[in-house]
Amino acid sequence: MFYRFIKRFNVSILFLLFIIAPGTFRVSNQINYPGVDERGGILSDIQKRGKLIAITDDNPFNYFTYKGEDKGYQYEMLKSFASHLGVELELIIEPNPHKAFQYLRQSHVDIVAMELPASAGIRKGIAFTDPLFESAQVLVQRKPNNWRRMPDMKSVDKLLVRNLADLNDKVISLPTQKQKQFYLSDIQHATSNRLDINSFDEANITDLIQAVENNDVDYTIAFRHTAEAMAQIYPNLDINTPVSPEMGISWTVHKSAGNLMQEINQWIGGHKDGKEFSAVYSRYYKNPRLARLALGHAVRAQNISEYDEIIRQSAMQYNWDWRLIAALIYKESKFQPDVVSHRGAFGLMQLMPKTANHYGADVNSTPAEQIAAGLKLIQYLDKHFSKSVSDPEERIKFVLAAYNIGFAHIIDAQKLAEKYGKDPAIWYDNVEFYMLAKSKPEFYNDPVVKYGRVKGIETKQFVRDVLEKYDHYRTLASR
Repeated sequence: MFYRFIKRFNVSILFLLFIIAPGTFRVSNQINYPGVDERGGILSDIQKRGKLIAITDDNPFNYFTYKGEDKGYQYEMLKSFASHLGVELELIIEPNPHKAFQYLRQSHVDIVAMELPASAGIRKGIAFTDPLFESAQVLVQRKPNNWRRMPDMKSVDKLLVRNLADLNDKVISLPTQKQKQFYLSDIQHATSNRLDINSFDEANITDLIQAVENNDVDYTIAFRHTAEAMAQIYPNLDINTPVSPEMGISWTVHKSAGNLMQEINQWIGGHKDGKEFSAVYSRYYKNPRLARLALGHAVRAQNISEYDEIIRQSAMQYNWDWRLIAALIYKESKFQPDVVSHRGAFGLMQLMPKTANHYGADVNSTPAEQIAAGLKLIQYLDKHFSKSVSDPEERIKFVLAAYNIGFAHIIDAQKLAEKYGKDPAIWYDNVEFYMLAKSKPEFYNDPVVKYGRVKGIETKQFVRDVLEKYDHYRTLASR
């Protein structure tokens, strides 16, 4: 359809299209970034810090949470790449693509993961990876009110915009910060510059697609994969009028990050035709259930679980961030109040019966009573470690570790750290190291150790997992 449209215009318009959106033509990006830095460069920095920092926008198909679990196409792909590198993922949500690229140029983030064409306006200082998949931009419009009663789809098509020139005097609604990322200049030329743009400051593209469905606006433009996902649950939408050619949906990195670019491209090349890429794409863009979940849990107004208010009220009594408690509950029980572990720990907070009873709860307690008992234990641990760990942020790690394994083993690890010249008030690479060392005879038999052998690997991962989940929850829910 797009190419039939091109034939209707002279060569100068085709040349203009190339000038305005050069990134849509398959120019090799290998000439746009340096070769691998022998010193490791940005890729080495990522591996040293143990964290890949990425940024995406507020399109819920890219990132949302359901029952406390992180989901979304960009989230899963970035998580997979971070795992490939052997590091953790930190994901930032930024609706404004111009700010996102500013963060990238200033080296505050490693990757921008947004569906944007490689237009000239955003090329400065950045480079585009090989595409994760191909898509095109499409016009989103409403089918006629009585379309189901029409004799055939040809009758429906006659009442829809099928040629871009038919947009003459129409109004297209777009998010304010993303106007320049669509083919508006080309459409305006095709309609003799008589096309109006209605900008929405507080709306993302899925909001505007829903606005088309609700008859609040008439037209918007979206990438086909997002439009297809939403059309599965909004059958009154028509998404069959393309407004751009096919283009690669890529990540972007700093132009100096040749080593990171090469690593990403090798990873994409090795997986693009495999089951993993296909499965993740299908999960979010071909599955109406996931589309409903994504649209029901927008990033800007996110609930973490059905127990949010109970957690918030309980945490407030002890001056703890409720989102941290929610992260701990997710790790312990995934918000299931009736779950019982093979060791006998039960409920949302996974307390052992003796401990739960001490703090006023048992297997028959309500979720609110379970959470209250867990907070009392946390408060006790916090008070205990306040004597040896003065920094409140650092003390959180000790409390989480003790919640998982018991404070006795942490005391042993602190004594070992002090004996061998490490800081007993610092967790990572200090007390954590000696907690893990307590699995070896030369350490669990050391005279300063009072509570014997322990493996510790589960506790190490527990602390890291809870804090990682906490970082995600802070981007999703207000304090």
